[in-house]
Amino acid sequence: MSRYLLLLLPLLVLGECAPPPPPTGQQRADASTLAACREHADEVYNRTNRDSIYTITTTKDAPFSGNYLAGVVDRGLPARYGRENMVRDCVRNTGTETDRTATTSPAPAPGLTR
Repeated sequence: MSRYLLLLLPLLVLGECAPPPPPTGQQRADASTLAACREHADEVYNRTNRDSIYTITTTKDAPFSGNYLAGVVDRGLPARYGRENMVRDCVRNTGTETDRTATTSPAPAPGLTR
C-alpha cells in the first residue's frame, strides 16, 4: 500500500506543475478592456491633476523632513479610490451586457404632478 502511495506522489506533484490553459477569447477581451479603462483613468487623472504632477514638493524629495509624517498610511487614498472607481465604472459600462440605446426619462411619480 505505501509503495503505491510513493509512486502516486510524484504523479500528483507533476500534475500540479502543468502550465495554465491558454486564455479564452472572452478573457483576452476582458483583459484588453481593463487595460484600456486603466489607461483612460490615468489620462483623466493626468489632465485634471496637472498641478500636482509638475509641482516640486519637499515632502516627496525629502521624506523625513519636518513636514513629512512617515506613519501616515492613508496618504494618496482618495486619489487611488477615485481612479479605481473610474476604472470599475468604465469596465462595467463597456461590457457586452451594456445597453447603449437611448432611453426615455422616467415618468414622474403619481401625486407629484401639479
